[in-house]
Formats: sequence, C-alpha cells, structure tokens
Amino acid sequence: MRPSCRTRSYPPAPRVGGFTLIDVLMVIVLLGVVAVALTSASGRLASQSAEALKTRQMLAYAQGLLAEVTHMPFTYCDPNDSRAALATSASVGGSGCTAQVEVLGPEAGESRYNAAARYDNVNDYAGFAMPGVGCAGGLCDQQGNLLNATGPLAGCTARVNMAAQAMTGMAANDGNGRPQALRVIVSVGCPGEDAVVAEGLRVRHAPNSY
Repeated sequence: MRPSCRTRSYPPAPRVGGFTLIDVLMVIVLLGVVAVALTSASGRLASQSAEALKTRQMLAYAQGLLAEVTHMPFTYCDPNDSRAALATSASVGGSGCTAQVEVLGPEAGESRYNAAARYDNVNDYAGFAMPGVGCAGGLCDQQGNLLNATGPLAGCTARVNMAAQAMTGMAANDGNGRPQALRVIVSVGCPGEDAVVAEGLRVRHAPNSY
C-alpha cells in the first residue's frame, strides 16, 4: 500500500508592527493644528491680561483722585477768608464770610500743584483736568510729577466734574444758592479703552471744620 502524501500546515508568520508614512504625516498635521491653537489661545490670554491690568490701573487712579477730592474741606467760606472758622452761612457780611464765599471752581491763583496756593476746598476741583496747567504731559501726582510718561497709562487723561446733589431731607442748595452736597465724578480715559468712572458724595456736614 502506497503511503499517502500529506502536506503540513504552519501558522502564519506574525505581522511586524509599525507606522506607515501616512500615519506619520497625519500625526504631524495634528500636532501642527494643536500648536497653532495653543499659540493663538496664549496670545489672546496675554492680550486680555494686559487689558485687565490697564483697566485696574485706570480704576485705581480714578479712585485715588476721587479720595483726594472728597477728603478736602467743604466750608461756607474760602479757608483763606478771615471768618472761615466762624461763618454760619454762605454769604458775605453778618454771620457769613468777610469777602470770599466758596463757589464751584478754584479761586484766582490756586492750583493743585502750587504749594503756596494749593486747592483747599472740595469744590476747587470742579472742572479740573489732566493734562492741564501744571501737568502738561498726562497724569500727575499732587506735586506735579508725571506718572504716565511710559507704561500702561501713557497718553491717559483725567477729569473731575461735580454738581449740587439733593438728598433725602436736604435740598441740593442752601438758602443762599450754595451746594449743601456735591456729587463728584472722576473719569479716566486712555487711548483705545473705555473711560473708567468713579463717583462719590461730599456733604457739607461741618461747615467750619477743616
């Protein structure tokens, strides 16, 4: 009997793992897209952070100037008047002032920066602006030192406005037509930014106190 011929079967050879050229190209493309997205996001965050810092500095300056204004005396007479500590009405003669009743705006010769004739009453600041006389370059401190020659506040401006303000139980003006309470508005504006505003009230609660 002739022996039968048998063929022997072997398991298939294992496939060697690896990346094809297409796989590599796809990874490179994906990494490029992610890198562009991250760069764009970091740029936006940096820009937003710089804008937020500038806004905070603008607000801090506005609040500081508002505090300077509202902490000033609010008297019937100009503090240089001989009856400034005695007057009981915003008028000239009698129980009032010798000659100088306080009005909105500074008296002649007074300035925020003049140590010899500095603003001495809250309403001296009405209409005050920077840049301006004594501070031509931008925002200044009380000594006239420029604060924003460079940096985030370069080119910024500031202005103080005020008006008589009625309150519950108190008219805006007294019987002589002088403010009894003032609404003070300080605005700071910078190039390319919305203005920042700080507001406060100053009441003439103690006319003869300094």
